[in-house]
Amino acid sequence: MMALGIPPGKTRRFAFMDWPGYDEKLWQSLSTAIKHPETEMPCIMASDRDAGAIRMAQANADRAGVAAHIQFKNHAVSNIRPPRKKGWVVTNPPYGKRVRGGKDLRNLYAQFGNVLRRHCANWQVAVLCSYPMLIGQMHLDMDTSIFWKNGGISVKVARGNVG
Repeated sequence: MMALGIPPGKTRRFAFMDWPGYDEKLWQSLSTAIKHPETEMPCIMASDRDAGAIRMAQANADRAGVAAHIQFKNHAVSNIRPPRKKGWVVTNPPYGKRVRGGKDLRNLYAQFGNVLRRHCANWQVAVLCSYPMLIGQMHLDMDTSIFWKNGGISVKVARGNVG
């Protein structure tokens, strides 16, 4: 949305819009004052092996008005084929809080690190995860100083460069 010059929340209704002092004209003037940036539109590729997750991501992108600018694919991370131009890999892989059966995810993270080194050398990476031990399985030098709650779960954003 930022690359397209679409203001945050353009298609949403916010609670402050019901406040007695809310000024609709002021809000509209602020919303339309945002200019389209003078940058090239980034290549955004989204993939997941879960077809339902892809459908939900597409529906969210449709609602946000950006679906035409994202390439959605239903496949495993091992099948990613990123463009030659370096960029970012941003991911929210499973981290065990909502996975049924207490599945061990260490191998998933280790393989993800392998895929990144093989296909995304010198790219930037950001991984949302609640367990530093899983992030460590990727064997990448990552900064984990950023944290917040995602769906009520405490998570860290591990970020770094793929070596």
